[in-house]
Amino acid sequence: MASRRDRDEPPEDRPPLQLVRDSESPSGVPAASDGDSGDAGDGPLPGASAHGASGGHGTRNDGAMVPDDVIRPSGQSPTDEARAVLADADPAAYYRMLNGLVRSSHSSVLQPLPYTPSLAYHDPTCVVIDPEPTNIETIELYARAAYPDFDKVLLAAFNDPAQDHLLTSLYHLLMNEVENVALVTNHGQIIDIALVIGALQTAMLRPGRSFGVLGEHTSMEALADASNMLVSRMVTTRQAFSVPAIQVLQSGARIFLSVPQTASRRRAKLEAALVRANNVLMRSELDRRLSGGGQLLAMAASGSQDLTIPKLMHKARAAWRQRRGDDPGEAQTLHLQPLYDGTIGLMQSCRYVLPIAICLDTATPACVIGGLTRLTEKDDCHRIMDWIALAHQEATGIPTLYHWHEDDLLTQVRALLNR
Repeated sequence: MASRRDRDEPPEDRPPLQLVRDSESPSGVPAASDGDSGDAGDGPLPGASAHGASGGHGTRNDGAMVPDDVIRPSGQSPTDEARAVLADADPAAYYRMLNGLVRSSHSSVLQPLPYTPSLAYHDPTCVVIDPEPTNIETIELYARAAYPDFDKVLLAAFNDPAQDHLLTSLYHLLMNEVENVALVTNHGQIIDIALVIGALQTAMLRPGRSFGVLGEHTSMEALADASNMLVSRMVTTRQAFSVPAIQVLQSGARIFLSVPQTASRRRAKLEAALVRANNVLMRSELDRRLSGGGQLLAMAASGSQDLTIPKLMHKARAAWRQRRGDDPGEAQTLHLQPLYDGTIGLMQSCRYVLPIAICLDTATPACVIGGLTRLTEKDDCHRIMDWIALAHQEATGIPTLYHWHEDDLLTQVRALLNR
């Protein structure tokens, strides 16, 4: 876990995570507003190579993570400079800025969590939270509480006998061949990726499950140590089931905290220097973890929430026909937002990708698991998102399109949503 600089209280003296009482509420925290990395109209900020939140994990590739006026004396590495910037930040003020990323449309499972100095991840220098595995029953309890159809939609997909070979291959890649695998989904809801990881782990730990004919098994501890989840730092301001949301997530995975490099960052009044410092420090820690191999990196790759349009106007429908060669008519359409360079770099840092198309809407629930895919070039990342869009469309009946770039159709879609 990232170190804390110049704190009066050493980490080991801090109390363990505690349940949050219903009576507690954040003081001086702005109300939830429409503003995380999934807002319509979001895109990379000028000068940023990528974008990040809930899997939108971009960092600049040139090492210039903070403006010149806050760069520390020469001789420091970019990572040390970033850590220094975060160490100088006021933790309570930083918390309030992050809370501004909360959207009113976020899952009702997530409720406000008061700023608590004793929580390590309320320290700005903390960008990674190590797993504290419990047992698979706890994972299932959380997952079913968050999504009542967890067993029917997600777990059933992973427990399908047709996926036995895939689960065996994934186990051997991670545990024996020590390869990194990126688990990539679309981004319909903020809880998507956590539920997918929960379903995968539950399936791999199913009673009687073995990998290969010699009966090789795994454990919750081994899976949690190999599982890494990229989430928006906004989640550190939330609780679920009267427990800090991060504590729920770390019961099954290691958590890496990213901050948006998008328009929502400006709406939340997040300082650019803090955003860049967080992301360069997080990326450094993540690169260190991946360098050892045998890691599963789970992310909603676009980082921005999928956009649903009830029906396209005439001009937008013409743009759709030009892109797809068909007409969606009066039906609602779903738009998966582009990958940026930081996300593509993370996907390419893993040798394989496991793509999953997911929809948690009660009217059109779906979980479609793709095959393990070897990446050979940058555009493969976009092609994987194309596959996710098509799989989503075939499973739900909703016309779904992935946008490789900030194209005219996506601009029109965002304009419709912002009217």
